[in-house]
Amino acid sequence: MKTWTVKVLISLLALPALLLPVVALGYILGRGIPGLRQVLGGEAEGFGLGGGLAGQAVGSALLTAGACAVAAPVALGLAVWVRLYRKDRWLTGLYLLQGIPPIVYGLCGLAVFVQLLHWGICLLAGILTLAALILPPLTLSALEALARVPQEQTEAAFALGLSQWAVVARVWLPGAGAGLATALLLAMARTLSETAPILFTAAVFSGIVWPDSLFSPVTTLQTHIFYLAQEGVDERAIDTAWAAAVALIGLVFGCTLIGRGRRR
Repeated sequence: MKTWTVKVLISLLALPALLLPVVALGYILGRGIPGLRQVLGGEAEGFGLGGGLAGQAVGSALLTAGACAVAAPVALGLAVWVRLYRKDRWLTGLYLLQGIPPIVYGLCGLAVFVQLLHWGICLLAGILTLAALILPPLTLSALEALARVPQEQTEAAFALGLSQWAVVARVWLPGAGAGLATALLLAMARTLSETAPILFTAAVFSGIVWPDSLFSPVTTLQTHIFYLAQEGVDERAIDTAWAAAVALIGLVFGCTLIGRGRRR
């Protein structure tokens, strides 16, 4: 078989993977933007069917920022420890934890934070549950970023008499900065896409606009879409769900733009 024939076949096989996300995104924007204009202002009314989405967007942002703030230092420290002391056997456990379904993390968060510690449905319970969820993939991504630092730079630093932690601070972290930023962006996207963990631990449907403290529940765009999508017979609910989907996509896209600017 000729080379150009193989290229054509590969292109045809890859075409659906390229077109389907574009078509899906176009459909979501087409359905959601008209409704988004109607729900941008005011407070939510009637179980979120009318009014603004500011409370839900803030709730999603707080959960994402909190989970990343908790998980990122732990993941980076664990990655440095594994690479510095050659604890590669720990990678098996990280891969196993990464394969656990998100709903299991949600049930564990419900059992530990909500029921055992008597925190109830609250922002802190959701943050810690999401932090546990993104810790394995964030650690593995940090390990991959550290592995891309040229070995020659590490050997030269040790030859100059730098200590282990000086090598980490002056060679590894600056050299892996772009990879670590990418890992954090992936973790943020993961938290923004999860519904089951926060459904059990942090989110309520309505009645909350701004959380008063870490022990207050929140409303989020993810659970808002989930609840409204169940009201299939109510056209207003479906329109609001599409609008919330557009807002969620915009939030993810905004985080990506910030990350790209920081990387440059």
